[in-house]
Amino acid sequence: MTSSGAAARAGMDDRAQNFLAWAEMHSRLLTGIAVAIVVIAGGFWFYTKSHEARSRNAAAALQQAELAVAAGNLALAQSNLETIVDRYGATRSGEQARLILAQVRFDRGQYVDGISVLEPLTKAGDEGLRANAYDLIGAGYEQQQKLDEAAKAYRQAADVTPYQIDRDQYLASAARALTVGGKLDEAKELWTQLANDPASAVAAEARVRLGEIEARAARQS
Repeated sequence: MTSSGAAARAGMDDRAQNFLAWAEMHSRLLTGIAVAIVVIAGGFWFYTKSHEARSRNAAAALQQAELAVAAGNLALAQSNLETIVDRYGATRSGEQARLILAQVRFDRGQYVDGISVLEPLTKAGDEGLRANAYDLIGAGYEQQQKLDEAAKAYRQAADVTPYQIDRDQYLASAARALTVGGKLDEAKELWTQLANDPASAVAAEARVRLGEIEARAARQS
């Protein structure tokens, strides 16, 4: 072996010995790190499995509540939905349960309670879910003949939805509420906006509504 080769071999031996000495001195630290990695991995696995189980349980419970709604047993449906919201409110099924629970409460004349169960969804990260919540809030106000509040909620739905077709429908709902509430100038502004958009799914209705508003204004003059 050449002198340079022997020197390299000696250098490698020295480094190996140094590492072994460091490892021996820090064996507790290395053991602690290894244990921590195992604990973290185990905790993540447990969390994942627990989350999956909660989601499955919430979905099964929601299906039962939907069957009660379909059967017309609103009292049972409301009880089941309230349980889902309490237990699984943070899951996707829990969020859907809030929407259905609000509709059930509206059908039973419990408008204030129906709106209150929707309010947390207006802060959801999902824009479509927020829009659905505002839309239902608008419906709740409209059924109480609180038309200004209804129009405001519909406009909020239009502001947050990522889809133009839904946006136009929400604006149309706001315009209808304003029309019934006698806010014809505000309603006309919205209908004009929709009528002037050839891509709008409600452009034809908007033109009809504008004609009705103009005819109504003519009769009142």
